Amino acid sequence: MNSLKRHPQGFSLVEVIIVISITALVFTGLFASFQYSLKLINVSRAKLSALSIANDRMEYFRSLPYSDVGVLAGFPSGTIPQNSTTTLNGIVFAEKVRVSYVDDPGDGVGGADSNAITTDYKQIRLEYTWTMGGVPGSIVMVSNIVPRSIETSVGGGTVRINVLDHASQLLPGASVRVFNTGLGYDVTSVTDVTGAALFSVPAGSDYEVSVTGPIGGNVYSVDGTYVATTSNPTPVVAPFAVLEADVSTLTFQIGRVSDLLVRLYSDIEVDSFTESFASLAAVASSTEVVSNGSAVVLQDTAGMYSNLGTVFLGPFNPLALEKWEALKVIGTTPPQTTYRTQIFTADGLGGFTLVPDSDMPANAAGFTTDIIDMSLLDSGVYPELYIGLTLTTADTSVSPQVDDVALVYRESEALYSNQSFTMRGTKNIGLNVAAEPIYKFSVSTTTDSDGESTFTGLEFDVYSISLPTSHDVAYGCSAYPIEQVAGVDGEAEIVLVPNETNTLRLSIEDTTGRPIPGATVSLSRPSYNEVRITGGCGQVFFVGTATVQVDYELQIVAPGYVTEVLPAVAIDGDVVTTIVLTDA
Repeated sequence: MNSLKRHPQGFSLVEVIIVISITALVFTGLFASFQYSLKLINVSRAKLSALSIANDRMEYFRSLPYSDVGVLAGFPSGTIPQNSTTTLNGIVFAEKVRVSYVDDPGDGVGGADSNAITTDYKQIRLEYTWTMGGVPGSIVMVSNIVPRSIETSVGGGTVRINVLDHASQLLPGASVRVFNTGLGYDVTSVTDVTGAALFSVPAGSDYEVSVTGPIGGNVYSVDGTYVATTSNPTPVVAPFAVLEADVSTLTFQIGRVSDLLVRLYSDIEVDSFTESFASLAAVASSTEVVSNGSAVVLQDTAGMYSNLGTVFLGPFNPLALEKWEALKVIGTTPPQTTYRTQIFTADGLGGFTLVPDSDMPANAAGFTTDIIDMSLLDSGVYPELYIGLTLTTADTSVSPQVDDVALVYRESEALYSNQSFTMRGTKNIGLNVAAEPIYKFSVSTTTDSDGESTFTGLEFDVYSISLPTSHDVAYGCSAYPIEQVAGVDGEAEIVLVPNETNTLRLSIEDTTGRPIPGATVSLSRPSYNEVRITGGCGQVFFVGTATVQVDYELQIVAPGYVTEVLPAVAIDGDVVTTIVLTDA
């Protein structure tokens, strides 16, 4: 009999999948390589096109008469536009031309020049920029243009503009415009790595400067010279003159602009809850902790502390609640011990629910700082809170302890809705005929129904608020006057009250300059006794007696700090001062 030998036909499914996978990997790599090659080709094509244009243009400039090598509305003046565009191979190139005089060191520089001519020859800088396939590119070509005969003086000088940022550091990349309408000069350049921009200009008077950004995509403030007018007869920085073969140097300062939300009030009332742990009577729940009479510590069993303990304080549910402000937790942590604070609500079953990070940022991890900002927590959503403390130790011979907890809240507030006011900065641009400062920023506006007004594009400065009628500033958070930081959007809460003759506004801070919330501040003298609680920004305000007194006693009590007593405080006019408390 003949036997038939069977041979497998085709590929199995696994083999097909393997082949497909290998093929996909190969072609994916080939496609990526092809894309990259195309990108390199496009970049090279654009750069070669730019170089071709630049070479042609530079040859054209070299062919011009020496007197024509210059820019329109610039110096040296000539027939070349400062800015233009051209297209080659479907690519649009932006052209920027700058021409400047060079004082060659071969015959001496400046006053040491052997023939007293510092305009030895011209240097032309040609820059092309483009974008292709979303990728920007640029090239720069520089060439010297030398006169056919010996150099001659053309009555030129140099302007050097130094630009500083808000921190008084040299600022590269700032846009500097130098112009002179009478002489037909108008050139814009950018500061170099040293924060300076140099301009070759014809000698003359009435040069003006404007300095700004953008730099790195950021919008900057504007600084510059100011022309004298009837309203500003004495500018701070007036137009200036440039002498032949001389250098005129000016320095300006700019910074990133930002926005400011101002909220005005006629009154804010603050109160606080304080727990000093004389016992655990006010504690809602606890595990493995005890009170030592002045603080809460881990449970001690036969000379060994528990590794972990928890305390829940509350409920904190004030009858009058407008806003949560701050939480102050005072304690000590020996080596290998910690405590952390978290915010909870009741779960309705005798337990507690952690407030999510979406409503109280960083709450899940817990807070280890002694002052916790509560202002972002919506009091309408969370009218009742519990404070959770977790104590831990890795060394059972020692325990952390929490001495005091103070929860500060705002009982009430009265907004200044639809209130007209004026905000102004401290920078001025000149003096009027009465020798009074003319402020660079002074704007009158009106708050909305929420007592708010937003200012956009503010430069860094210190700003103050005034109402049409005379008022005192009773409270300014985070500080008053308002310090607007360059490039940082800010918010300011200002309480303005009817003017009184003698007032005292206090800021209570610790030794690091942080405001202390929940401090009790008492001001007293015969027939006068007032008590205030500091809010989240650590401030209080007192209206003194109608006449000047110098015998007020001021007492500041704050958990965790040494009590401060000042026995002879004078209140004469509107007194503003800061009291620094030291740790207990």
